[in-house]
Amino acid sequence: MTDTPRDLEFVPLSADDDETAGQWLDLLAESSGDAPHAAPPCNVDMIGSLRHAPPGTALDDWVARADGKVVGALRLVLPEGAPAARVDQLLVHPRLRRRGIGRALHAHALELAGKHGRSTLAATLSEGLPDGPPLGEGPAAFAAAMGAVRADVPGGLHQWLDLGRHNPLAHGVPAAPPGYSLVTWGTITPDEYALQVSALELSLGDAPADAAQQEVRTSYARQFEKMRVGRGRRAHHTGVVHEASGRLAGYTSVSKTTGNPEYLLQGMTVVHRDHRGHGLGLLLKLANLDLALRHEPQVRLVETANDETNRPMIALNEAMGFEPYDRWVSWTRDVAPAEN
Repeated sequence: MTDTPRDLEFVPLSADDDETAGQWLDLLAESSGDAPHAAPPCNVDMIGSLRHAPPGTALDDWVARADGKVVGALRLVLPEGAPAARVDQLLVHPRLRRRGIGRALHAHALELAGKHGRSTLAATLSEGLPDGPPLGEGPAAFAAAMGAVRADVPGGLHQWLDLGRHNPLAHGVPAAPPGYSLVTWGTITPDEYALQVSALELSLGDAPADAAQQEVRTSYARQFEKMRVGRGRRAHHTGVVHEASGRLAGYTSVSKTTGNPEYLLQGMTVVHRDHRGHGLGLLLKLANLDLALRHEPQVRLVETANDETNRPMIALNEAMGFEPYDRWVSWTRDVAPAEN
């Protein structure tokens, strides 16, 4: 069917609108079967996301209503200074699909992107791997029908570690190499490391050791922590200190939501370019997994993703037992300028 409900209306989504936000959460739960290998949506995390965007971005959240009920949802992510608006969420209730609601949401996304001054609408879609599980072709077919094309850029490799099948800690955590020592912290980075963490993350370890650009973008680490705390997430970090200089040579992070005790998300792992070749990446990941499991003993699945060109990190993950699940690829289409 393609009969879009005649009374379909678009309403901005706010965490302060309990009724609409509650229906949105129900929609997320009903749609979770679209990604069966992903962690179920956590209500605390999702409501928090309406109030706290990641650093350097803005979010524009909407729902589609028919007969007073939420039947679809749209989230645009708007990175500062970028030409693209990214569709992070475009959902239609599973029982109401093929009625034109998705097309209406897409049209609304184009209109919003134009109003935000963006020239491109982008989305990241899952694509199956030759040896991976079969994935539905619906999202890619919908994107193509909406005029989007698969971008000719490297994708991301999405991997999972099932701790019931693989135990990367079976032989313990190796000792730090001479001249280095490990430090750990929780969700909030100690003051002495906040700027160093920010510099490592924003430069992916390639910035000069004394970089302090605008106090490293007004401390990216502190901005990220504010979002994390606002979404009810916990994090565990392990850093490696170069003893001669007293500076962080690298660090890694894992985090989890309030409502998914079995799931852990592997975040950034970065080693400064001056300290690579000593096995610090694997050391950091193993030590931090050990730390996290001592605090989060129910965890059984760990998720991560990396640019598919980052072969060293992907190989490191494979050595730990991570298995590839799918690829994340970008689809884009042009946005017509908004009329004044």
